[in-house]
Amino acid sequence: MVTMLFSCRVTDYDTWRPLYEDAVSSMAEVRSWRLWRSQDDPNLVFMAETFDSRDVIEPLLASDELRAEMESHGVDMSSVQVWFVDEVSAG
Repeated sequence: MVTMLFSCRVTDYDTWRPLYEDAVSSMAEVRSWRLWRSQDDPNLVFMAETFDSRDVIEPLLASDELRAEMESHGVDMSSVQVWFVDEVSAG
């Protein structure tokens, strides 16, 4: 399993959130997901999505279709940051 940490700025959180939840819930590749929102900037969001492998998500991230969908949902594509991480400890 691999976790993708993802941050971006959205135009309007209240409009974006249900669109994100619908999209991520319908993706068979996503095993689990979590969402956070900045206390200082309500339109800055952070997501953690878990996949079977990095090979599953990288082609999706590169697709024009996903980028167009994200833009239509109000994601500022210039603000997108992505990290792939492995959990090494928990408490």
